Amino acid sequence: MKKSTFAKVTMIAALSGALLTWGAASAQAATFAPTTNAANTIAPGAKGDVGATIMVNSSGVKQGDVTLFLTAPAHTTFTETQIWGRDIVEGVTSSGTHPVLSCTASAGNTVLTCAGPLTIQPAGNGSLSGLIFTAQVLVDSGAPSDTVFTNGDFNMTNGGDISGGRTNLQYKTPAVVDTPIVAPVIAGGAGLAAAAAIGAVTLIRRKRATV
Repeated sequence: MKKSTFAKVTMIAALSGALLTWGAASAQAATFAPTTNAANTIAPGAKGDVGATIMVNSSGVKQGDVTLFLTAPAHTTFTETQIWGRDIVEGVTSSGTHPVLSCTASAGNTVLTCAGPLTIQPAGNGSLSGLIFTAQVLVDSGAPSDTVFTNGDFNMTNGGDISGGRTNLQYKTPAVVDTPIVAPVIAGGAGLAAAAAIGAVTLIRRKRATV
């Protein structure tokens, strides 16, 4: 066999092997990087959830051991050492949550360090699958109203089929609704009017009783 022919055959074989390897890797592609969950409205002094979501668009269950570091947004502290999850399977989000990672708290319950195995269901029928992570926080009673806080942190390591990544944690506080103030003069006038009406009714009853 000529050297040129041998080189061509070798190159074709190498390309074929690379394509096969790429195809196998694509079928088991890792998950997308995490994205921030929408900001829930949490009133000062109340509890609510912050979190992030990881999605996948390939077949095959995704599994891996990961470590997750969470930092609470401003004016909040974590209320429990547990990360909860809600599955998304082929575009359909489950109605309930389940525990996914156990954590340890530090820095006055403003930091969680969590570790363990994760499982994310495969995509299918033209729809993505994924896992919604949530952690519960308590908002300080003195937190400013009508404000969006986006400075929390979600940072997860790679593990097995699961790609880590970093995004923020966020929430918002509601606007304060002004309470209408009734003017004292108006309130007093209404009281006098009510008293006069009661007196008139009483007088009529007395007159009827004397007839």
